[in-house]
Amino acid sequence: MGSLAVPLVLWGRDAPTHDISCVLLTRDVKTLVTGSRDGQICIWDFDPPKLKMVPRVLLVGHTAPVLSLAQGSGSSSYKQTIVSAAENGEFCTWDLRDGRCLELVTSHNVHSSITPYNMQCGGRKDDQKSLVRLFCTGNYPEIQVYDAVTLQMLCTLVSRLQPDWISAIHVLRPAKRTDEVVLGVTQSGWVKVWTVSEKDVVSGSAIREHESKKIQASNACCLVCCSYNQRTVLLVTPTDWQIYDAGDFTQLAVYNINTPAGGDGVIGQCSRYSGGSFLTNETVIIWGDCGSGYIFKLLPNCVVGTKEFHKKQTAGENPVLIGICSPP
Repeated sequence: MGSLAVPLVLWGRDAPTHDISCVLLTRDVKTLVTGSRDGQICIWDFDPPKLKMVPRVLLVGHTAPVLSLAQGSGSSSYKQTIVSAAENGEFCTWDLRDGRCLELVTSHNVHSSITPYNMQCGGRKDDQKSLVRLFCTGNYPEIQVYDAVTLQMLCTLVSRLQPDWISAIHVLRPAKRTDEVVLGVTQSGWVKVWTVSEKDVVSGSAIREHESKKIQASNACCLVCCSYNQRTVLLVTPTDWQIYDAGDFTQLAVYNINTPAGGDGVIGQCSRYSGGSFLTNETVIIWGDCGSGYIFKLLPNCVVGTKEFHKKQTAGENPVLIGICSPP
């Protein structure tokens, strides 16, 4: 009979510290993963209706603070995996079910953000298959693309003009296109656009950006394209959030964190914004360090299909705060 080794972590009266540094919620919304500044990763079973979390597995492989987490494979895959990156360059793949470390590499570059994306490969539509690629950014002036299974670096997306650390990216496939578009914004406020295909990724060569433009946004923390029209882009910085036209990156709206919200008051609880997303093609939700989410209705010049779309924001007119999501 074969031997079975079951790894256990034991502690005394007090559990080990778990100072959370990053959080990942899986696509099926059933598992929550937290990385800590102590190097451990905790996997929690999550019950959305009750907002109840039960710790299931504690992973103790990293020897430095965990900076970023990402889902390596979807819930439909045979192996459900997550990927983690630590402050000392450790880059790991974990089995989400039993907590085994499947791959470990050490990179000279430290990845502070990991964006997984399912790239399509194959000729005819019936023959296409999906491969998960990891688009990584950090304290280096490029985007590095990795294989989610082997953690092998496949290619890099580099800049011809004004290379700088990339602060936020978004990957999408426009309608009627057979390749992906990668949007990136540097810390100094340069927007970059790369067009890549799976063939380009596996070639191993450096891919240079196709377009660059300077905008008024420094240290952006979030960049997301509207999935309802793929024409408008939300960009969030610590001090404001902005709407752009994805076609030419014309600024359509800007909302400063200190702008009076009107109605019942002002947004004064957050000292900095940290992210946001589109709820519909005309509403966005923005959140920050205060723990609340703010829902805004966009002005007509930000909504595709209206007569006012793409016109400049009128002085004195701002997106309207229509709701606040706050935990009890």
